[in-house]
Amino acid sequence: MPSELHILYPNQIYPETSGGYLRAFNIAKSASERFSKTCIFAVNENVTYNGEVDGIRLIQGKKYSDLIDKMNYYSRGIFSRDFSLKSLNSAFYNKNDVLFQIEDPLFYNLLKEKGIKKYVLDEHNVNWELLTFPTYNLKYRIYNRLSFKRNKLIEITAIRDATHVLVCSKRDKQTILQEVPEVSEKITVIPNCVDFSEYECYLKYNERKKGWNETFFVLFIGSFLYSPNIDALYTICNKIAPNFENNVQFIIIGKNPPDLSKPKNVKILGYVDDVKRYILESDICIAPLRYGSGTRLKILEYMAMGKSVISTTKGAEGITYTPNRDIIIENTIDSFPERIEELIADKIKRSEIEKNAMTLIKQKYDWKLYQKKLQGVYEAIG
Repeated sequence: MPSELHILYPNQIYPETSGGYLRAFNIAKSASERFSKTCIFAVNENVTYNGEVDGIRLIQGKKYSDLIDKMNYYSRGIFSRDFSLKSLNSAFYNKNDVLFQIEDPLFYNLLKEKGIKKYVLDEHNVNWELLTFPTYNLKYRIYNRLSFKRNKLIEITAIRDATHVLVCSKRDKQTILQEVPEVSEKITVIPNCVDFSEYECYLKYNERKKGWNETFFVLFIGSFLYSPNIDALYTICNKIAPNFENNVQFIIIGKNPPDLSKPKNVKILGYVDDVKRYILESDICIAPLRYGSGTRLKILEYMAMGKSVISTTKGAEGITYTPNRDIIIENTIDSFPERIEELIADKIKRSEIEKNAMTLIKQKYDWKLYQKKLQGVYEAIG
């Protein structure tokens, strides 16, 4: 068995709090007992980093060497059939003693170029689904239309050639098998989870007693590089928040928020260093997502911190829950305000959901529950 695990990540890892990175990092931690060294490699336009966190080496280098390199990269991104995402050359040192794991199928051609035949593919989403989702960004709409067939072909090839494939949910596994049925024996479902111990120190607080004359905080968190989250933000601003007075404040947190018209009771904070503090101070968390793939890690974080959550079925996809016990499920967006009002008014029901949500995370969605399963995947690869 190789002595090192090198994980290639498609976006920045420092500073970063995205769900995708947290998944990759926690998988790396779970796998680290089986490897002498575990590294995550990433590139970024501006910020470089080389350090160690919880025994995992994080290495982030420059994405482009110069302007010509950048122009060439984006040109290949649209027109080249063998397009690949970039990674650092240092990821491939001593490659014969390394097991590679890619966090995006578009690394496939890079592995092929380097002669890497054995690798794990971690499918955070079914990417060809993402490319069909509506997006408010004209640049992304054009790119998705031009690159869809090419990217889907690369993704399917990467799945077929992978030594093993990790997916976030049974639903994602079935979506893949509809297109690539021959890979059923090498797909393992590893749901998104949280490290519950990281949240315990935030839970020692006295709950505030509130009435309608005080301010309630409704929270939504999500990266706005992801089009379903942009759609959810427009939904909050146009269909949910306008139904409330200023005593119900909607707090929006996430990287790269769009510039849009919003009601006075909506505050868009953008990126924050410590999302846990804002989750702690919120009263209700929502996920009004109408489409998407994978599993929303933020819902798991909300529940780990004992918050009542209102979500669509799509938003809570990949989580095994009991509706109205662990979480409130509402698929009619126009009814979201009513569900929020009910939880604000019924403190007993809100408290019950909060306790049940936290119990669910401890019993089913703590990363430590999947350590043996992950280590078994790596051992079987050999």
